[in-house]
Amino acid sequence: MQTSYSHDQRPLVVDLDGTLINTDLLYEGFILLLRKNFLYIFNCLFWMLKGKAYLKKKILSIVTVPPELLPYNSELLDFLQKEHVNGRKLVLATASPITNAIEISKVHPIFNKVFGTSSNINLKGKRKLHILVNEFGESNFDYIGNSTSDLVIFASSRYSYLVNPSGVLERRVKEVSNLKYIWRLKKISVWDYVKAIRIHQWVKNLLVFVPLITSHSFQSFPKILQALNAFTAFSLVASAGYLINDLLDLNADRIHPRKSFRPVASGRISIGNALTFAAILLTTGLYASTSLGSVFSIVVCSYFLISLLYSVYLKKLVLYDVFILALLYSTRVFAGGIVTTVPISFWLIAFSTFIFLSLAFAKRYSELMHVKDSNGLKSRRREYFVDDLNLLKTMGVVSGFLSVVVFSLYIDSADVTRLYSTPKLLWAISLLFLFWISRIWLITTRGKMTDDPIIFTMKDATSYFILLFIGIILFVSI
Repeated sequence: MQTSYSHDQRPLVVDLDGTLINTDLLYEGFILLLRKNFLYIFNCLFWMLKGKAYLKKKILSIVTVPPELLPYNSELLDFLQKEHVNGRKLVLATASPITNAIEISKVHPIFNKVFGTSSNINLKGKRKLHILVNEFGESNFDYIGNSTSDLVIFASSRYSYLVNPSGVLERRVKEVSNLKYIWRLKKISVWDYVKAIRIHQWVKNLLVFVPLITSHSFQSFPKILQALNAFTAFSLVASAGYLINDLLDLNADRIHPRKSFRPVASGRISIGNALTFAAILLTTGLYASTSLGSVFSIVVCSYFLISLLYSVYLKKLVLYDVFILALLYSTRVFAGGIVTTVPISFWLIAFSTFIFLSLAFAKRYSELMHVKDSNGLKSRRREYFVDDLNLLKTMGVVSGFLSVVVFSLYIDSADVTRLYSTPKLLWAISLLFLFWISRIWLITTRGKMTDDPIIFTMKDATSYFILLFIGIILFVSI
């Protein structure tokens, strides 16, 4: 198979969805539509009855898919630009609405002509072929595509080019056409899905074990097993939420220097596959939660719904976003107490509220530090101003120090004398907590907190040493 290209004056026709772009405009528009108003999903069910072309037309007439943010096939685009420089006529032909195709051609002004769906008739397969043959003649054009619906076009073209085809499509194209070149994108790996569901974030769900540790119930194997099951349920549901969040934040992630490489934002994992995988994770997680009791299931469902509401709306609201983040952290602790039947003490509630509020402020502060120019803040749909950073830092530091105060007061409570033989040793833990929260905020204000603070802690050697010393003190104090 040839790996180089020669100068040619015959028209080169390029498909759009899955070929020039590593996504599909229908799915892109669908996600934007749900973000605009989730109730539109009922409209989509009605529009689907009138056909895919009508569905795509209605969706893309309501929302605007920014053509400059789409994940383009860079290798194919480089080839097309070279052909354009050599004077070859390039044609963009797609089943997507003609208006969207024209906007894309403005972003990449290399196309001499654009064809697209301009009525309720989907411009694909034989309909697209009819237009191309009328325009250029039978076998008088080359075609680049990626779908089995293009087989009739491949058969009528002079040369065929494929983009990331399946084995079946490749064989069938070779049977009906002169296949000249294949662009093979890197295959989706298990690692892509691991990155998409953010397994490293599962460490947050270890918070379900906190009630066992604080109540000294960690020697009960049945309770440990229950907590482990709760950890699994939370992890699956949380990962479903991460995928949905990535879908809802597609455009914001694509302009982010680091998040643009996420599997969904980059187009490595298609929107359709992401939706399917999220549904599987959510269903499995909710089903797993049912084995741990109805109350726990309600907590997990509430956690997911709040997370979804946060992704869609609450993350745009000043302060509400931070308090919701703290609530989501604390929910894991409360759920751990429910599933292990360990009563959650007032002290644990107070401590977790303040410590997680401080970490939530740190998370938001670090994000705003990286997009503190006004355009950046606007692009991420935040309502914060640059002047708010100092206030966020103050509230975060105060919340962290208040958690240390709560722990110090806890040391003198009756609960401690019941659980520890030498409770005065626990004062050393107060100093360690004070040092840790001060260090977290020092790193955050210096702009070096690139991760969620809890994820940062799991990668931080100093935090591990502090945790080790805390464990030793607790062991000696028992």
